[in-house]
Amino acid sequence: MPQITIDLARADYRALAAHGLKLAGLGQTGRLDAASRFEGPTSVLAGVTPGAFLDIGAFCNLSGGTLNNLRVGPYCSIAAGVVTGTHEHPSDWLTTSRTGYYPEVNGWDRLMAPERLAEIAAKRRPFPASCPVTTLGPDVWIGQGAFLKSGITVGTGAIIGARATVVKDVPPYAIVVGTPGRVLRLRFPEPVIERLLASQWWRYSIYDLFDAPMDDIERALDVIEDLIAKVRVAPHEGPVVTAADLADPATLLARLAPVPLAESA
Repeated sequence: MPQITIDLARADYRALAAHGLKLAGLGQTGRLDAASRFEGPTSVLAGVTPGAFLDIGAFCNLSGGTLNNLRVGPYCSIAAGVVTGTHEHPSDWLTTSRTGYYPEVNGWDRLMAPERLAEIAAKRRPFPASCPVTTLGPDVWIGQGAFLKSGITVGTGAIIGARATVVKDVPPYAIVVGTPGRVLRLRFPEPVIERLLASQWWRYSIYDLFDAPMDDIERALDVIEDLIAKVRVAPHEGPVVTAADLADPATLLARLAPVPLAESA
């Protein structure tokens, strides 16, 4: 996948944070997949694997761990020590090493066989399963120290317990615990889950939904469904920042709307 080099100064990170884009976790990555994007406001403090693809929705708090090839819906929370999207290795090839399908790893092809680069590149065999994209639906909470196998999908509203090892897809609003991960229970009765999924409340700013009693799920849904039906709320449209934008922070910051003095103070 094409990659883009990013090199943001501390002042750039501070300026982006003033627009609701806290992306300090990108500080050590150096490069991102060219298709990466972030919708604000959102916070990425977790470490990012160099060259990773990230598609991060609004209102996320990705606080720790290591992120790689990850698509995240709005309102997701990732705790410290979480590992997502680690590289897979072939188990039925001659070698399990990445050198078998990625000969340029660590620049070893240029070190060991500089005169055969074209030949080696022509003979390399693809390994599509090396690091497929992991998907988190909206409003997913990943507890501290959990491990998510690359390529799985965690459904909307699911909770992954601390230290869980998740190697299979997770249904919406399930609570998963243990090693290997198992569904402990659903967060709500099926009729409530159906209403939640139908409402797609995560398309809206939570700050437009505070008429809903957050601690009473059915009453909250009554209010939210009414607000949406009467078109009293509009879907959230936050600033979207791409990998290409991050490669040219001066142009990006000029494009973003000025921050009111009261907000930037």
